[in-house]
Amino acid sequence: MMPLLNPHPTAPTEYRPISITPVLSRVMERHVVRTYLYQAIQHQPQDLYFQDQFAFRPTGSTIAALIAMLHTVNDMLSRFPFVRVFALDFSKAFDTVRHSTLLEKLAKLDLPDEVYNWIEAFFDGHSHCTKFAGFTSTFVTILASVIQG
Repeated sequence: MMPLLNPHPTAPTEYRPISITPVLSRVMERHVVRTYLYQAIQHQPQDLYFQDQFAFRPTGSTIAALIAMLHTVNDMLSRFPFVRVFALDFSKAFDTVRHSTLLEKLAKLDLPDEVYNWIEAFFDGHSHCTKFAGFTSTFVTILASVIQG
């Protein structure tokens, strides 16, 4: 279990957003991902490149990413006297993906129309508000990030 960053939050910036996703929705998501998206990613078009993508794949993991990086570094060290490695933390990067960009890339995959339309409808029409200390903000449409349960 991950420790809480601040067990007694007092300011709005110390809170994380929480979305409650219905169980049936999560089951459907898992089915669509396993049945259609994993298969479509395996046969991606030329202008989309997923070979260095380790997250959100059936065989992807942090260990697979580290092994690939270690292999690349060792290969380069056999040909060059040194290697520079720049490491970036993209752990929250998917939270900032614009839905329009994601849908644009999904449209290039070999997905049945009804699956693409379902995914598009899934991202459409969501909004959020914040409640803190007895106050509630206005609702704002969500155009980026991923709905998380």
